[in-house]
Amino acid sequence: MPTLASHRNIYYYIKRNGVFTDLRRIFGGDYSSSSAYYKAVLSQYTNFSSYIGVFTESCKLGTIHTNADIQRGVLGKSSKNVIARHGKPDFVFTEKKLSIFVYKWKFNGLKTRCEVHLYNDQVFLVNYIYNQLDKSERDYIVQSITGKYLGQYQNMVDFGHSKISDRNNNSLMIDDFLMGLKISYLCSAESDWYEALLMEISDRREKQEAHVKQSEKRFFNKI
Repeated sequence: MPTLASHRNIYYYIKRNGVFTDLRRIFGGDYSSSSAYYKAVLSQYTNFSSYIGVFTESCKLGTIHTNADIQRGVLGKSSKNVIARHGKPDFVFTEKKLSIFVYKWKFNGLKTRCEVHLYNDQVFLVNYIYNQLDKSERDYIVQSITGKYLGQYQNMVDFGHSKISDRNNNSLMIDDFLMGLKISYLCSAESDWYEALLMEISDRREKQEAHVKQSEKRFFNKI
């Protein structure tokens, strides 16, 4: 694993030579197997209640405010804006009104998978997933993120109990799992996605209940 350049934070490497142009890299491996893997991983989101769960969990966290906009130019934007900013995704998962763009990048020796979640062509969730990190790498990522959004107060955040929120009520959360980190950027519930997903879940539940009743009726008529 290359030595981390601790005197430069991760955003220097993101911005150097423009937006992501020299950082994008497609990892090796068979494309079909990668597609199958991403379909399996991302299929969990076809149950929209998973997203409501993410929002509900975020509400349980304390809030630390930032003056910097969280994922400016991405959250709340369209797929066209995302592609103009990040380029063509390495993989796209679609399920009716839901789309998930997957990017694979390498920042200063750190591999990450970026998931951009869109509902009705509007970004409402962005995940950065880092796997197989040692302590120095985890600390580097967390300190870089908190340094960007909180400046001198970066050492005062307990992400196990807190989230960072901007003036638009967009949130940033960090989940420390096993040997990795998951950085989640969530669009405000005041945006269209939240109500739309609630309605989608309600419609699905009603259709499922109607299907169950119809099946019971057919069974009753047969016995």
